[in-house]
Amino acid sequence: MNPLDGESSDLNQILSSATLIYSEAEVDAAVSQLADKINADYATTTPLVLCVMNGGLIATAKIVSQLCMPIQMDYIHATRYGHSTSGQSLNWIADPKSPLRGRDVILIDDILDEGITLQALFDFCESEQVASVKAALLVKKDHDRCLAPELGQYVGLTVPDKYVFGCGMDYKGYFRNLPAIYALES
Repeated sequence: MNPLDGESSDLNQILSSATLIYSEAEVDAAVSQLADKINADYATTTPLVLCVMNGGLIATAKIVSQLCMPIQMDYIHATRYGHSTSGQSLNWIADPKSPLRGRDVILIDDILDEGITLQALFDFCESEQVASVKAALLVKKDHDRCLAPELGQYVGLTVPDKYVFGCGMDYKGYFRNLPAIYALES
């Protein structure tokens, strides 16, 4: 017997009762628009793209595959969620290995919710004396609790103030791989 059988059944119920917010085609169209804006703004530069793990992995892959300028890539890992559905204190897991000093940095992440993690990432980049730092975010949550809404310079989609998953965003560590974006029923 598989020890995850009960959990798998619960996960299937979560997905079947979730509301589709954006289809795969809508996500892909938003990613293309994000990439177009980044291409225009960075056409004559060689930026360093930092994937914000783990949530930013899908968005990063989709966006960088459409960038036209030469880029370097690395990752940074800080999280407030882990496998929880609510934010906790910031857990800093990994710094980028690439030197940041003097670089134009593009952070790519899955979601801008309250902005606590993104603000910490901006602060880190600025402490490393980057030339510039901007964020490309697949989605921004529609509410007024964001502490730093100006940090989302490139935003693909707006989602309702619900728990969302898919396209890198997870539900208790699952569903990051879904090509569309869903919201929990309540």
